Amino acid sequence: MDAGSSAESDAKSRARLIMDGLKRAGIDLVTTLPDTWISDLIDAADRDPAMTVVRVTREDDGVGVCAGAFLGGRKAALLAQNGGMLLSVNPLAAYAMSHMIPVPMLLVQRGSYDDAQYYQIYKGRATIPVLDAIGIPYHTIDGPEQFYIIEEAVRECFLARIPVALLLTRRAMIGTSKPKDDAGGRPS
Repeated sequence: MDAGSSAESDAKSRARLIMDGLKRAGIDLVTTLPDTWISDLIDAADRDPAMTVVRVTREDDGVGVCAGAFLGGRKAALLAQNGGMLLSVNPLAAYAMSHMIPVPMLLVQRGSYDDAQYYQIYKGRATIPVLDAIGIPYHTIDGPEQFYIIEEAVRECFLARIPVALLLTRRAMIGTSKPKDDAGGRPS
């Protein structure tokens, strides 16, 4: 097995571990927008017959789907990148926080120290201050050894009836290999 297929296998294994944690916490529906860091997680959800996957064109629609699922008696989570949470501030603050609707968000933390894409930097700089500003608790997951936090944070979310963000670093999702330096390159 070459290094590429080993890393791919590791990312798929991490995705299955995350999906198992979500299911143990009672999540049976995920809403998502694609991002390369969570593509294996989305694929794992697609392959799981116990999971309903709803693809949306905007993350704020995903917040609405999660809220509607909760009101209909289901437990849903949003899978997206942190930029999607930034886009979703209004529905998160206006109805999730105001009406005590739990929305667990698994957000890849683009623009952090392990993301070599210059155009993602603003997302990394803005995410935590925005979460703090609207009162959403967050937990950073930096590797598979911290995946237990997912199940606990989903429970926190539904117990407190508020959104909770899980910030998943590149290392947590796809491993420790260093990203290609892209000091001035184009989006990939």
